[in-house]
Amino acid sequence: MDNKAQNASGYQRSDHWARLDAFLQTDPRDAGCDEAMEMLDVYAELLAAGNDPSERFPGVHAHFLACGPCAQDLEGLLSALTGPASSQPGPP
Repeated sequence: MDNKAQNASGYQRSDHWARLDAFLQTDPRDAGCDEAMEMLDVYAELLAAGNDPSERFPGVHAHFLACGPCAQDLEGLLSALTGPASSQPGPP
């Protein structure tokens, strides 16, 4: 069967391989969305204060690097804490 043939759900076969590859490259330290959201305010406040929370929360840091939606939440909260024109460091 051709690699571009679509299955019943509408995805191309190559999409499945790309998703599997992304999953296999997941950092084993990744804390996951639940823990990242639980620590979001603490992590953002540390960033806003100019600290590096990645050493204290490596699993949460790994998650923010890997998960776009959670990283956007962090960016939004950080922007609310520091203002959009701030020179504070951005999210990881």
